[in-house]
Amino acid sequence: MLESTPQPAGPGAQAPGHPFRATLPRRVLLPMPVFEPEVQAAMARAALRSQPMNWKRITVQDVKEFLMAYCACFMAIMAFMS
Repeated sequence: MLESTPQPAGPGAQAPGHPFRATLPRRVLLPMPVFEPEVQAAMARAALRSQPMNWKRITVQDVKEFLMAYCACFMAIMAFMS
């Protein structure tokens, strides 16, 4: 069973000063790692992403698809409001 009495987190550490923190178990007061495993995995995935898009390379097809989606949303909102 986990110990529920408040203990300092490490050598030379002081006991928590706030009454609520004093009631927490020791495992909660331990220092956090610099990067959690999920954060390290996200950073590794971010390194695999492609470079940002060059806005000078937008094609006519991109513009057509944007305008079609914009007009469809506009018409749906207007139909809802009327």
